[in-house]
Amino acid sequence: MKRQYRITPEGPQQPTEAEIARYRDPQRLIYNYTRAVRRPRKPLYRDPKAFLLLLFIVLIAYLISEERQKQAAPASTPTQQGTSDR
Repeated sequence: MKRQYRITPEGPQQPTEAEIARYRDPQRLIYNYTRAVRRPRKPLYRDPKAFLLLLFIVLIAYLISEERQKQAAPASTPTQQGTSDR
């Protein structure tokens, strides 16, 4: 979709009465705007790529948290000092 621009020394052309009348309806203008802006959204359970991506992100976050807990566990456990019971 290539747009063609016309640049003239006289300046831009004024819109005709038919073009002005076409955009005078505010409800139609709002409808066109919301239709252009709003993307069709699929629910997550119907979009397998998005679901797998989200599942992958959750899995990576879980693995990172488990690894950090393993690294923090030996440093936070107190060492046994003193005599044993036997």
